Formats: sequence, structure tokens, C-alpha cells
Amino acid sequence: MSAPATTGTVWTPEGTSRGTVTVLTGRGEHPGLYARLGRRLAADGWTLAVPGPGAGADEVTAAPAGATGARVLLGSDTGALRAWELAGAVRPDGLVLAGLPTGAPGEPPADRAGELDARTACPVHRGLLESDPDFAWGALAQVPPPPPSDPLPDAAVLWLHGDADPVAPVAGIRSLARPGDDVAVVVDGVHDVLNDQFHRIVAARLVQFLERLAKGARFAEDAPPAAAGPARSRRAAPLNVSARLDHAMRALAELVAADGATVTCDAMARARGVPLNSLVNVMLALRRAGLVTSRRGCEGGYRLARPAAEITVADVVRATEGSIASVRDTGPAAPLWADLERTVADFLTTRTLTALEGDTR
Repeated sequence: MSAPATTGTVWTPEGTSRGTVTVLTGRGEHPGLYARLGRRLAADGWTLAVPGPGAGADEVTAAPAGATGARVLLGSDTGALRAWELAGAVRPDGLVLAGLPTGAPGEPPADRAGELDARTACPVHRGLLESDPDFAWGALAQVPPPPPSDPLPDAAVLWLHGDADPVAPVAGIRSLARPGDDVAVVVDGVHDVLNDQFHRIVAARLVQFLERLAKGARFAEDAPPAAAGPARSRRAAPLNVSARLDHAMRALAELVAADGATVTCDAMARARGVPLNSLVNVMLALRRAGLVTSRRGCEGGYRLARPAAEITVADVVRATEGSIASVRDTGPAAPLWADLERTVADFLTTRTLTALEGDTR
């Protein structure tokens, strides 16, 4: 990396990038302090872009422009406040708020030793700060602005915070996080949670969030022990719409609205709130099934392969899921579930994409 530490810096993976994380630094920081995180995310296939501390809103908005895959905005300390503020303009697929300051600030560190203790317990990062001529000591004494008055964006949000943070006590974020947000609080973590002693689990938690956002990857929730006996219970609820099927229907709704025009994946993702990486795979499945057509894939755009009235919802389900329904039960209710499967199949076969006409979301 030949650019000075105080200018914008980018870490990229060797192969195709799975997405781009744009980092807004906090008080006293500069892009070079995120080299460790940049290398870690690049190793996992993600691009990390860190604009310079004085970057304007236009530069932050342009940072992920042209990027492939999911686009995530991450802010640390006051950078988290700014990320929240800019989310409406940047329109990221996900937002990460690390060490976001809330409420009245505590007593600022009295000296450099106190600032190191408040920021990080990682010996490597402490040494980096002590020897860094570009790090701005004493910046934590600057009073941060209050959290933005604008609501959080309609996007996935991950809160990262240390439970021993003396600069921004964790209690402040609990009243701001929404019920559906991911909140990860690090035991014994202090303010610079991305560069603290437990930076590895924080990075792992971040990658987990990114992969779920981009690919829908997630762990199954704990299930209760199976009841004794030979009968096998159903593996899912009687009716369940997967994220893959939901993304397909959203994309097709956009193509129906386009009325024969070609629409790029990026435009569909933005208009319908679908992670771009997930949409790429969904559109390939729809094309293989003969439901959409394209000359140059996502870049060239897609359109319906035939009129909406000739494409049934059952066609879409088969293209994305492989079958209309999957009911596994050898118990006494097996005939009931088999009837349900036939009913669902009959229903979806009689419904076409014309049901999506007039949908504008």
C-alpha cells in the first residue's frame, strides 16, 4: 500500500469480491489503523474501503460505486454516527455501528496511558498507536454529536460494542437498537471494539453478518429434542417461504413492472431491497428454468422470457426450490400433509406473475 495512511485506502481479495465494506473512522483515527481488519476481510473475500478522515459525503457515497456484491457501511465511534447519518444517501445493504457514542460523554482520558486503556487492551494495537505519527492523541476529548434524528435505514443493522467501554457505555445503544437488529456485545471489551483484544471474534461476527446479508447463510436455531417413537416430525412449518424464493419474486415483480424492458441486477436489487450477491444466483436459476432471458447476465440486464400471464408461481418455486413442497411425515398425519402438498401445488399452478402487476415496491 503506497498511499499515505491518512488518505483513503482499499484492501481487496485476490479473487472475486463478495462485497464491499466502507469504513468511516472515529475520533483520532485514520485508514491505516484498519489494516488488520482489511487483511482479515480480504482473506474472506471481501473488499474493505476506508476513505480519509476528511472525506465528504459525496466521497463516502461514491466509495462503493461500481462494486460487486453486497455493499455495507461500517462506522466506528463518531464514524458510526456519520454512517447512520449517511445511510439514507448511500443506501447500503447493511449498516454496522461499532462503539457508537450516545448521551453525555464521560470524563475524557487524562493522558496517553489513559487513552490507550480506554481504547484498546490489544498489545499489538496499543503498540501501533504509540508509534503512529498520524494518530491524533486527545481526540476523545472532542464532544461527539448526538445520534441522528433520522430513523435507522430499512436495512440489516449490526451493533458492535464492548461492555466495558468507558467512552460510550453500552447501555446507550440498548435503547437505540431495534428488535430485529443484531447486537453483539463483547465481554470486557473497551471502546475500539474492532481493534480491541478480542478483535478476532469481532471480525468473525462481522463476517457472519456479511455472509448472511450477501448469501443468506445462517445457522439453524436450536431445535427441541425429537419425541420418542418411530414417527418423524416435519422438518419445517407447513408453509414456509425461503429467502431465495422471496428474492426471486421481488426480482420478477420488478421485471413485470418494467413491461418488457431490460433491468440490470443492480437496479433490481436497489428497487426491491434484495442483496446483490443473492440476486445474481437467483437470476441464474430463473434463466436456467427459462423464466427470464439475458444477453450479458446481470450487467446487461434481464427481462421476462415470456408474458407474465404464462409464468406461474409454481414455475418460480420449482426454479428456486426444486419442488413445489416437501412434506416428510410417516406418522398418522401423513395423509393430511399430503393433501396440503397437493392443495399448495394446485393453488400455485393457477397463480401467475400477473398477480404482481401494479406492485411498486
